[in-house]
Amino acid sequence: MSVPQNGAHRDVLETLLVHCWESALRQRPIDVHDDFFALAGHSLVAMRIAHRLEKALGVPVEYVLVLEHPTIAELARSLRDSGVPASELERAGREYLLTLGVPVPDPT
Repeated sequence: MSVPQNGAHRDVLETLLVHCWESALRQRPIDVHDDFFALAGHSLVAMRIAHRLEKALGVPVEYVLVLEHPTIAELARSLRDSGVPASELERAGREYLLTLGVPVPDPT
């Protein structure tokens, strides 16, 4: 897992998003404030990211959400504000990352 330029990922959701972006964009490291479009992101990559997030979180994620919130920090905020309980996002994201062997931040 890469370490963002501004320090450690703040939570499991951001860690999951960094993993999805790095995988879909085939770039590392990606910081939570990097711009999706500046990283050569486009609609097909946004669809891949949305699909991975749906699989990881178990909730629908429209690819346009990635396009409308072009940084990981903004996308994480949007997902947290989506009405899905934060504890559910945290649990699902943690389980998904652990099955992939990706280190997750300590919740404390």
